[in-house]
Amino acid sequence: MEIDHVSDYSDTAYDTHYCSIAEAVKLITHSFNGDKKQLREFIENVDVAFELVHPSKHDILLKFVKTKITGDPRSKLIVKDLTHTWALLKGILDENYAMQCMLDFYAYTRWFKYDRD
Repeated sequence: MEIDHVSDYSDTAYDTHYCSIAEAVKLITHSFNGDKKQLREFIENVDVAFELVHPSKHDILLKFVKTKITGDPRSKLIVKDLTHTWALLKGILDENYAMQCMLDFYAYTRWFKYDRD
Protein backbone atom coordinates (compact mmCIF):
# COMPACT_ATOMS: atom_id res chain seq x y z
CA MET A 1 0.00 0.00 0.00
CA GLU A 2 1.37 3.39 -1.01
CA ILE A 3 1.29 6.36 1.37
CA ASP A 4 -0.87 9.26 0.21
CA HIS A 5 1.41 12.30 0.35
CA VAL A 6 -1.32 14.73 -0.71
CA SER A 7 -3.96 15.10 1.98
CA ASP A 8 -6.67 17.72 2.29
CA TYR A 9 -4.42 19.84 4.51
CA SER A 10 -1.03 19.49 2.86
CA ASP A 11 0.57 22.41 1.08
CA THR A 12 1.08 20.38 -2.08
CA ALA A 13 -2.66 19.86 -2.51
CA TYR A 14 -3.05 23.58 -3.16
CA ASP A 15 0.10 24.30 -5.16
CA THR A 16 -1.81 25.13 -8.34
CA HIS A 17 -4.02 27.80 -6.78
CA TYR A 18 -2.64 28.71 -3.37
CA CYS A 19 0.72 29.13 -1.72
CA SER A 20 1.93 27.71 1.57
CA ILE A 21 1.63 29.56 4.83
CA ALA A 22 5.42 29.86 4.98
CA GLU A 23 5.46 31.60 1.60
CA ALA A 24 2.54 33.86 2.52
CA VAL A 25 4.16 34.95 5.79
CA LYS A 26 7.21 36.09 3.81
CA LEU A 27 4.96 38.70 2.17
CA ILE A 28 4.45 40.35 5.56
CA THR A 29 7.83 42.03 5.48
CA HIS A 30 7.49 44.19 8.61
CA SER A 31 5.95 43.81 12.01
CA PHE A 32 3.40 46.39 13.08
CA ASN A 33 4.36 48.19 16.28
CA GLY A 34 1.81 51.01 16.26
CA ASP A 35 3.57 53.28 13.78
CA LYS A 36 0.55 54.68 11.97
CA LYS A 37 2.66 55.39 8.88
CA GLN A 38 3.18 51.66 8.44
CA LEU A 39 -0.41 50.54 9.08
CA ARG A 40 -1.57 50.65 5.44
CA GLU A 41 1.45 48.67 4.22
CA PHE A 42 1.02 46.07 6.97
CA ILE A 43 -2.70 45.63 6.26
CA GLU A 44 -2.18 45.42 2.50
CA ASN A 45 0.56 42.79 2.93
CA VAL A 46 -1.61 40.71 5.25
CA ASP A 47 -4.61 41.02 2.89
CA VAL A 48 -2.47 39.62 0.06
CA ALA A 49 -1.22 36.79 2.29
CA PHE A 50 -4.80 35.79 3.12
CA GLU A 51 -5.77 35.88 -0.56
CA LEU A 52 -2.93 33.51 -1.43
CA VAL A 53 -3.57 30.91 1.29
CA HIS A 54 -6.38 28.37 1.07
CA PRO A 55 -9.33 29.40 3.28
CA SER A 56 -9.02 26.18 5.29
CA LYS A 57 -5.64 27.48 6.52
CA HIS A 58 -6.70 31.01 7.47
CA ASP A 59 -6.83 30.17 11.19
CA ILE A 60 -3.20 29.07 11.12
CA LEU A 61 -2.12 32.09 9.08
CA LEU A 62 -3.90 34.38 11.55
CA LYS A 63 -1.71 33.02 14.35
CA PHE A 64 1.39 33.97 12.36
CA VAL A 65 -0.05 37.43 11.61
CA LYS A 66 -0.67 38.03 15.32
CA THR A 67 3.02 37.37 16.00
CA LYS A 68 3.85 40.20 13.58
CA ILE A 69 1.97 42.67 15.81
CA THR A 70 4.09 43.99 18.67
CA GLY A 71 4.10 46.57 21.43
CA ASP A 72 1.01 48.66 22.21
CA PRO A 73 -1.11 47.21 19.39
CA ARG A 74 -0.53 43.68 20.67
CA SER A 75 -1.57 44.74 24.17
CA LYS A 76 -4.79 46.22 22.81
CA LEU A 77 -5.55 43.04 20.90
CA ILE A 78 -5.05 40.89 24.00
CA VAL A 79 -7.49 43.07 25.95
CA LYS A 80 -10.12 43.11 23.16
CA ASP A 81 -10.08 39.31 22.76
CA LEU A 82 -12.10 39.66 19.53
CA THR A 83 -9.38 38.62 17.16
CA HIS A 84 -10.47 35.24 15.83
CA THR A 85 -10.65 36.49 12.20
CA TRP A 86 -8.47 38.79 10.12
CA ALA A 87 -11.48 41.05 9.47
CA LEU A 88 -11.99 41.65 13.20
CA LEU A 89 -8.28 42.14 13.79
CA LYS A 90 -7.98 44.57 10.89
CA GLY A 91 -10.98 46.52 12.20
CA ILE A 92 -9.35 46.93 15.61
CA LEU A 93 -6.09 48.11 14.04
CA ASP A 94 -7.95 50.58 11.81
CA GLU A 95 -10.02 51.85 14.71
CA ASN A 96 -7.02 52.43 16.93
CA TYR A 97 -4.37 53.59 14.45
CA ALA A 98 -5.85 54.75 11.12
CA MET A 99 -8.27 57.19 12.73
CA GLN A 100 -5.47 58.79 14.68
CA CYS A 101 -3.53 59.28 11.48
CA MET A 102 -6.47 61.11 9.91
CA LEU A 103 -6.95 63.23 13.03
CA ASP A 104 -3.27 64.19 13.02
CA PHE A 105 -3.52 65.17 9.36
CA TYR A 106 -6.65 67.25 10.03
CA ALA A 107 -5.04 69.00 12.99
CA TYR A 108 -1.90 69.70 10.94
CA THR A 109 -3.85 71.18 8.03
CA ARG A 110 -5.92 73.34 10.39
CA TRP A 111 -2.77 74.59 12.14
CA PHE A 112 -1.06 75.23 8.81
CA LYS A 113 -4.07 77.21 7.56
CA TYR A 114 -4.20 79.40 10.67
CA ASP A 115 -0.46 79.88 10.69
CA ARG A 116 -0.60 81.28 7.15
CA ASP A 117 -3.51 83.68 7.78
